Amino acid sequence: MEELLDEKYLNIKFKYEFESFIGEMEGNRYIQNIKASIIKTDENGNEEKIIGKGDIKLLLLAQAMNDHYSIFEIFDTYEYTMRIGSMIYDFENDELKEDLQKKLFGDEFVENPNICIFERMTILPEYRGYGIGKRFVKDRFNFFSSACGLIVMQPYPLQLEAVGPGGRSDDFEKRMGYESMEKNVQKATKSLKDYYKSIGYISVRGYKDLMFLVPCKRNSRLDAIKMDEMIIASKSDKI
Repeated sequence: MEELLDEKYLNIKFKYEFESFIGEMEGNRYIQNIKASIIKTDENGNEEKIIGKGDIKLLLLAQAMNDHYSIFEIFDTYEYTMRIGSMIYDFENDELKEDLQKKLFGDEFVENPNICIFERMTILPEYRGYGIGKRFVKDRFNFFSSACGLIVMQPYPLQLEAVGPGGRSDDFEKRMGYESMEKNVQKATKSLKDYYKSIGYISVRGYKDLMFLVPCKRNSRLDAIKMDEMIIASKSDKI
């Protein structure tokens, strides 16, 4: 009984937000930029503070094809999407590169051409180690897998991102503790990829910079993540 008194629950919810505009937006019309927040709530569900963030891009290629809009122009809207597109997409035939399609789907026909890019995920240091990140990955998968045929990410250690001479200006980013993280590129990247692999992401030979989730295929590691399990933290933890 005393052990139970030394524990407390973390109440967490995920919030997704995006905007849409009328008028001519060119490639932007076919990209949903979705901002995700990991929010700590009280026991009644009232929001207390943001403890993590994520960025998602949903490329609405099916709609673009129906509108006869250039797939290349959509990927070319941002440097990041173009970088991903140049690695995975055959712009001449408006489809995934043949070898990637074969390795991911075999002989199956990819019914949904939309692509979802899980761009980044950040969690404040004091909330790491409780399994919040893996639940966030599964929650995103649950909500966006039906909207696309493929989920892709380019894992890169955020502590190695280039910053200006003034350092990080965003208050949340300043609290991320990047200065204490691994600075060796190979070690940090391997650790990050191992983490995502343990959740369910897969790697494909010839596409070493990318990792994938395939919505139409069973994923035992994702299935093993229990969304209904309470997150228990010791009262001695500084949260």
